[in-house]
Amino acid sequence: MTRIEEDGWYAALSRRDASLDGLFFVAVRTTGIYCRPVCPARIPRRENTSFFRSAVLAQEAGYRPCLRCRPESAPDSPAWIGSLASVNRGLRLIDEGALVDGDVEALATRLGMTGRQLRRLFAQHVGASPLAVEQTRRVLLAKKLLHETALPVTEIAFAAGFGSVRRFNEAFLAMFGRAPSAFRRAGGLLDAAAPITVQLAYRPPIDAAAVAARGHAAGAPGCFTVELPLFGPEARAAFSPGPGHSFRVSLEKVPLGRIGAALAWLKREVLGSATLSGKPWGRAKSAGCQDGPPPEPRA
Repeated sequence: MTRIEEDGWYAALSRRDASLDGLFFVAVRTTGIYCRPVCPARIPRRENTSFFRSAVLAQEAGYRPCLRCRPESAPDSPAWIGSLASVNRGLRLIDEGALVDGDVEALATRLGMTGRQLRRLFAQHVGASPLAVEQTRRVLLAKKLLHETALPVTEIAFAAGFGSVRRFNEAFLAMFGRAPSAFRRAGGLLDAAAPITVQLAYRPPIDAAAVAARGHAAGAPGCFTVELPLFGPEARAAFSPGPGHSFRVSLEKVPLGRIGAALAWLKREVLGSATLSGKPWGRAKSAGCQDGPPPEPRA
């Protein structure tokens, strides 16, 4: 990373450029936290900042995620896009839970290599080990579910891939110095039958014609549903416009242990490309949503 590139990122931070949200993270040496470029906090002095291409690298450097801009809510944009296909596939498998159900050696076998080769490729192209990527994924997913849902803490631990509540608590104490329950927002009411609703951010400008057209047939601009048979025979995600550059996404019939994989898929395949895939496992249909404006048009 060059000084010129960092200066450009600092300029983007200074204007809180949403079009670069998720493409980099800024860490503040004086506070020990890292933020998205759209963070509403006071802009730090240039000499106190460090820049990272991913949340994984920021956390590996010892920084904690900001509680205001919440890096776990940034649009999906892996910094390693364009690297080896095997690395990209390995990252996708991690998103899908490969290191929840197995270990690094099993993941490497699926990729046709040894564990040592996989660790070397991750060090070269990602800058962190597969286990570090998995630990960051677990912590950020759990933090998002704590902030945005009323799921019980024990269920969030399982959904994020922690083997036990004890390990879940230890990870949060090590990262934040507080228990997971401290991140729970008061006033949430738990309804076991209700969909799990979260917010997924996107980077503007978004292709409004490709996204909002999914709901036009029902007279509900900006709302659509994605069927998710990869995550269950009746699984689906209902999208509606959210605050700022985001959608509200309600997951229905998605098994608890597959929530993280489903959200990762939606961020990558739906919002990452700003269009819905035409593949059988990602068809869109009208959801009959009634509230909220359509996404903003392409600039």
